[in-house]
Parts: sequence; structure tokens; C-alpha cells
Amino acid sequence: MKTLKKKIHFTDKIAYMGTGVLLVAPYLVSYQIGFILLSLGITMLTPQVYRAKQWNLVLLNISSVIGYTLQIFNVI
Repeated sequence: MKTLKKKIHFTDKIAYMGTGVLLVAPYLVSYQIGFILLSLGITMLTPQVYRAKQWNLVLLNISSVIGYTLQIFNVI
């Protein structure tokens, strides 16, 4: 019996890594590295939702990245 292997798209691989980063980031949010990881993780999730044409999540991710990046530089 043949088993069919589904190819995982590159954006899905990036999103899996971004999810892993986001699993760790909340525990480090009291340090600056936490905000860096949050910004990185959200950035890694954005191509997947862009490919799925989920525009509300794309805008939410962009807004989150901007907010976390401003927090990194102590602007807000």
C-alpha cells in the first residue's frame, strides 16, 4: 500500500517556526528579548496568512509587529 506524502509549503515551515518562537516569547516578555521574539514570531506567521488571503490577520500581524518593534526601542 502506497502512502502519499503531502508536501509542506515553505510558508508553512516558516509559520511552524514562528509558532515555536511565539510559544517561548510570553515567558520572556519582561525582558527586551521577549518583545524581539514576539516581533519575530508574528513576522514569521504573516506569509502564511497572506498566502491564505486572510487580510484581517495580515493587518493584525502588521499592527502587532509595529507595536512590538516600537516597544523594543522604548518608544511606547
